[in-house]
Amino acid sequence: MRPLKQRLPHPDDLDIDQYLKFIHQVSADADPMSILLFGYMLKTDHQLIQAVEKHLSATGLSWAKFRFLLELFRHENAGNAEGMQPSTLSARQDISRNTASALIASLEHDGLVSRTLHGADRRKFVIRLTPVGRKMIRSKLDSEFKFVMTCFDFLSVAERQTLLDILKKLSQNLSKKEKTS
Repeated sequence: MRPLKQRLPHPDDLDIDQYLKFIHQVSADADPMSILLFGYMLKTDHQLIQAVEKHLSATGLSWAKFRFLLELFRHENAGNAEGMQPSTLSARQDISRNTASALIASLEHDGLVSRTLHGADRRKFVIRLTPVGRKMIRSKLDSEFKFVMTCFDFLSVAERQTLLDILKKLSQNLSKKEKTS
């Protein structure tokens, strides 16, 4: 039997004073605010994905499948009717090629995407939305966008803009760090 992974305490698991003591015990030089931000970002990411998964469940789509269809739809709407290669889809979705292949097979089985040989390089495949897949993603987008809006409707327009600016800044900083490491 494999040992259970020990997880770090989450800020909500303890009172704040205990959590701050824990941080200081583990790393006296750590900035507690940064550690708290990291914990809440992880929790919020998980909560958002869970909420979207629950909302999508009525459609029979998982978040992964929805994102995949959305990527194909966006690509198409940008004037790229030739479809996308699985490797490009996996890179854009930040998933392994094996996971992308499994998603493609499942979506193909559901009749939502088609897989055809690349015109110029017969060793490659191209993935496209089928008419059924295009109709499904188009019909679901409005509902999903409205649902996402409800996740943030408690914030004022100014607060949403501030949050967006901060998240963009964080993302840019992490991208720079990734490139230099």
